[in-house]
Amino acid sequence: MDTAVLKELYSLANTIFALNLEGLFFEEDFFAVTIPNEPTYYVTLGNGVMVANRGNRGVANFLEFLEREDTENELEFFDYQQAMTSLYSVLPFDGDEEPIEQDSEWAKQSGVSFEGTFAPIFRSKNEYCLPTVITEAEAKTLIAIFRSALALIGHLADLKKKHPKHRAIAVWHDEVSGSSTERDFIPHLQVSDSTVKITSLLFEPWEYEITFPTAQFKDAEDRRYYKTMKPKIGKVLYLVTGIFPAPVASEKRGEAVFPVFYLLYDPQDHLIRDMYMLDEYERDYEEFFHRLLNTFDQGLKPQAIHCYGRRTIPLLSTVGPNMGVMILEGQKSDELEEVIDDVLDHFLHSDFSEEGDEH
Repeated sequence: MDTAVLKELYSLANTIFALNLEGLFFEEDFFAVTIPNEPTYYVTLGNGVMVANRGNRGVANFLEFLEREDTENELEFFDYQQAMTSLYSVLPFDGDEEPIEQDSEWAKQSGVSFEGTFAPIFRSKNEYCLPTVITEAEAKTLIAIFRSALALIGHLADLKKKHPKHRAIAVWHDEVSGSSTERDFIPHLQVSDSTVKITSLLFEPWEYEITFPTAQFKDAEDRRYYKTMKPKIGKVLYLVTGIFPAPVASEKRGEAVFPVFYLLYDPQDHLIRDMYMLDEYERDYEEFFHRLLNTFDQGLKPQAIHCYGRRTIPLLSTVGPNMGVMILEGQKSDELEEVIDDVLDHFLHSDFSEEGDEH
């Protein structure tokens, strides 16, 4: 990476993380940064951490992660954690983020002195992928974001001097909203060349939500066929979807990804009826639906399907009623949780390289 880029990147990060932000804003407060030819970044800044979420989907995933950060369900928490897509910088306190050789080389090459602290590390996180070391283009984006943050901090610091008893971001909000409590605004920093313009952006968190694909019958004859197929009386199936808790090499995407798994369990016969994974769920989700229909063709059409995982009800919300099958939110089942743990443990210790392209 170009030495001048590294010097500016590390200098700005060093300056930002050394600032005292008390009285200006909370770590949970967002500001938006718009850079030409890039998605809008929704940024949070705290003690040694800066996270710049990419676009509406990025901030929606981040908001869902924050909302469920205290969940006791480890698999569910992992799902929300891996869904995030962002550029971020972290000061590696207590070994939370281990620097790699590239980090050390870049910090040394930058020529920036870090006294009493580790050098920051910079990562790019794509949805359901492992974090990677940033590219030079991403470094330039982070530089623009850091510059914007400094401009905002300077503006808020001026407001704090005028209103020392109030949090500066609250004063700013009152000014731009006319003291309205009905609508929320966040600072919007618009980057153009070397200038940063501070405006406001309407930001209603409930407008940022993740939606998942819904399967549809594309053939009216298929819909009639499965609608008239008689279900097994009293038969219930449990359908689980979630994020497999280990990265798997993906030829389609050219990198390791955390695939979405599908687990169909029969609680009456205590049998796993099907298990499958997809690298790109948003594109190939109908494969799960087709596998479910294959199970029905084996004489196992149920009267109800209990759904587990945040993708499952959206997937079946339309086709379930079309087939005369009740789609219900699954309740806690110790038996199912044990099955999920056993199945995932089995696949975690399998060698995917010997299984070909199909999971």
